[in-house]
Amino acid sequence: MTDNPESLAEDDPRILQVSREYLAELEAGRSPNRQTYLDRYPELAQILSEYLEGIQLAQSLRPAAAAPSPEHTASPLGDFQIVREVGRGGMGVVYEAIQLSLGRRVALKVLPFAAALDSKHLQRFKTEAYAAAQLHHTNIVPVYAVGCERGMHFYAMQLIEGRSIADVINELRNEAKGAETPPQDVNTVITNTVAQHHESTVHNSPPGRSSPRSIRTRDSFRTAARIAAEIADALEYAHDSGVIHRDIKPANLLLDSKGAVWVTDFGLALVATDGGLTQTGDVLGTLRYMSPEQASGRREPVDHRTDVYSLGATLYELLTLQPLFPGQDRPALLHQILNEDPRPLRKLDLAIPVELETIVLKSLSKSPTERYATAGEMAADLRRFLDEIPIRARRPQLVDQLRKWMRRHPTVIGAALVLLVCGLIGLGVTTAIVAREHSKTEEAYQRERQRAAEAEAQFKLARRVTDEMIQLAEEELSDAPFQEGLRKQLLEAALGYYQEFSSNRGTTSTSESELQVTQARVKKILADLALLQSDRQRFLLREESVLDDLELTQDQRAQIAELISRRDDQRGPDQPGRGGGPRDRLPKGSEKKILEAARANEIAYSAILKPEQIVRLGQIALQCQGPMAFREVDIARKLKLTPDQKQGFQRIESETIFCHDDRFRTEPPSHEEKDKRARLGMQQMLALLNPAQRQQWDAMTGKPFAGAFFFPRHSGPPFMHRGGPHSGPPRH
Repeated sequence: MTDNPESLAEDDPRILQVSREYLAELEAGRSPNRQTYLDRYPELAQILSEYLEGIQLAQSLRPAAAAPSPEHTASPLGDFQIVREVGRGGMGVVYEAIQLSLGRRVALKVLPFAAALDSKHLQRFKTEAYAAAQLHHTNIVPVYAVGCERGMHFYAMQLIEGRSIADVINELRNEAKGAETPPQDVNTVITNTVAQHHESTVHNSPPGRSSPRSIRTRDSFRTAARIAAEIADALEYAHDSGVIHRDIKPANLLLDSKGAVWVTDFGLALVATDGGLTQTGDVLGTLRYMSPEQASGRREPVDHRTDVYSLGATLYELLTLQPLFPGQDRPALLHQILNEDPRPLRKLDLAIPVELETIVLKSLSKSPTERYATAGEMAADLRRFLDEIPIRARRPQLVDQLRKWMRRHPTVIGAALVLLVCGLIGLGVTTAIVAREHSKTEEAYQRERQRAAEAEAQFKLARRVTDEMIQLAEEELSDAPFQEGLRKQLLEAALGYYQEFSSNRGTTSTSESELQVTQARVKKILADLALLQSDRQRFLLREESVLDDLELTQDQRAQIAELISRRDDQRGPDQPGRGGGPRDRLPKGSEKKILEAARANEIAYSAILKPEQIVRLGQIALQCQGPMAFREVDIARKLKLTPDQKQGFQRIESETIFCHDDRFRTEPPSHEEKDKRARLGMQQMLALLNPAQRQQWDAMTGKPFAGAFFFPRHSGPPFMHRGGPHSGPPRH
């Protein structure tokens, strides 16, 4: 079997390209030369000519003025002569036309040519024509003919003389709002458009004499119920025929002049033979009237019960004159459809019968299983209401409403259950803890009192130990002039412990006073130690190399020599600093005299030396200490020495300066050997410093003093050496 050459030509992409170009020229207001386009592809000239003529016709049918010009209607579309445009929808334009062969007026729905270029739009248009043509019901607009001419697809159906339910609702709404100039008298809308179909429902008041509020009578609600029952019958027939409308709304429901209602516009219908064009998951239709399963867009079954929901939403609006959900933007409206219950009808209008409200609310259930199973069941309940017999629908009880709410908000329920379980567990645990703690209260109180007594005893013991540390540094080590480092460590540690004790115990007037006294005592001792250390540095002024480095004038040298001589005369032969050098320990009680002498010397030397010379003297003294300088507490703190560095310094001292081989020597090492060891150890120690520490050390020592070498501190003050033989102990 071979393909039809004509159908193959219609699928040629060149036809689509030329059609779009020709349509663009027409929409721009120009008159393109049709022959120019036909000459472009001669082999497609015949079918292309039909398409271009259809485009020309479609453009001529556009409502450019109130009445069409003769040339607009001179060329019939098949068997139909177009008269005027009636309305426009999502799937095409509806015209009033005359079927020439039968001479009857029809409604001709034409798919715009631009939409026909989209295969999906074209297929939906064909589906609508097919679905409507298969349905023959007194409340479904019948289709007379389907065709395509000059590239324009159309189908003809019965022309309904009347108006849509949407127009009726708008006019009733305007009257209910008290509009000064409503589009039409309310009684006329009810009488001429609705009530004539069933004489039993016609309002007894003569036309033109009913009050504006007569539309809220029970008869008007019965009329609305009768209209909904007829629509439900039509939907039941369509569902039995395998067609789901999926776009039931007031605009697609027409009322003729006899009061009959007609279902139209099957453009979004789901047909049993549909090959997947409108698959589950597509959000199609008017959102305000969509069922939750249809609006969600999820790929879940959308069956005939979605039309039941849409009919319920339409009846809701017809009864209350308000939309089912008031949301204006799409996200808000979608949220209301999926998560919120509609407002009860009787809260908006108490005149609405309870039975009718029950029917509407059942049809609007969020879950399809809780709605009417079929449109026929809804129609039956509506007729029971009209016949004044009990309806089968039951109003949801509080339990049912709670169950529905829980079904719509499973996450909230789950979270609430989790919180409840956690709360119960927490309550049980808390109760057990409280009971246990209550039983232990007395025992804990006794233990606390005992701990408080023990803590007070420990505090007193710790303070006594701290006081003894201060006393040891102040008295017992006062006669050891070269143990200032140890004394500083003891004093600073004792002061830190004392502050920690006072902080942990709590600040009281007594503890604060004791702390201030102790701080003043320790600070005085530290100041005295700093004074003694500074005084010992002045021994270096006995050396010519130091005087030269300080760049002292002759007058300064003479004053210093006289001061040294006078100080030596004041000392006895057994006192430190005279004769054979200082001893390791001083006589008991001599520290006070030494401090007085040191203060006097400080004043005297400060009067002779310039400030920068005093600073330089301290740098020279630090260099003369050599490796022993790193044992000083102040030096270690300023350099921020780490524990690893301190251990490294001790190892270097042990391996280089205090060599273990010296124990087996018959003679002590010479000064030159000591000097060599000291310089080697100093180099190794400086190598352990990081760049920042080395920079700090250089700032503390200043420029190198070449005339000094190291002797261990316990043998006395640093001795001076100029690179030659040892000059002996310093002169005092």
